[in-house]
Amino acid sequence: MWPGFKYVAAFMAGLPLWGIPSTASVEPRTNPAAAPRSDLDALLWPSAGARRIDQRGATVSPADLRDRIAVVAFVAPDCSIVCVTRALDLDRVAKSLPEPMRDRAVFLAVSLDDATTGGRTNDVPALRTFVEGTVGADTRLRFLAGDAAWTASLVAMLRYPSALLPEPPPQVLVFDRRGGIAMSYGGNPVDRPRLERDLPLLDSFAEGLDAAPAHGSRPL
Repeated sequence: MWPGFKYVAAFMAGLPLWGIPSTASVEPRTNPAAAPRSDLDALLWPSAGARRIDQRGATVSPADLRDRIAVVAFVAPDCSIVCVTRALDLDRVAKSLPEPMRDRAVFLAVSLDDATTGGRTNDVPALRTFVEGTVGADTRLRFLAGDAAWTASLVAMLRYPSALLPEPPPQVLVFDRRGGIAMSYGGNPVDRPRLERDLPLLDSFAEGLDAAPAHGSRPL
């Protein structure tokens, strides 16, 4: 086991670190044409046909995240200063990565406010206003507008009390290049030095954490 990663054997048995049932056996491994849904897919697209829109109105699809490290956090325009500082911290991490890593890491901030604000669905203008007033229009973070059904699914997956909304879950989740859950951090405040250190190391596992790292890479 490489230092820095809490890759627990229980996850491989179906008990992941953050409450989402493992999807590793959704499709039979004997059928090469039927690729199993990843943990990241289960989080972002729990229902077939779901569409994810970022603050610029662009669609985020599973293909956009293939073979990339994904950092997922949770925000809400209606939450406290916690969401502002979380967004600022993640923006700084994204900008601090070495140039080769910038195209291989994607930062997603999922908005959960719609369950408590009158049933708005994909309220992109409100989300864009929050983003531009917090981290600026040129941020590398992609903020995803949600809807009530997705919010309900997320709080169930994360075992987060819905009564606490619009304060979002504090977790910062990191997924490996095959979409498997790799790490879960506390998000108040974001551990920027650890993220900046761990993301390049995680990138060296080209086939995910259950495979050997790329040749020549070293543990920290």
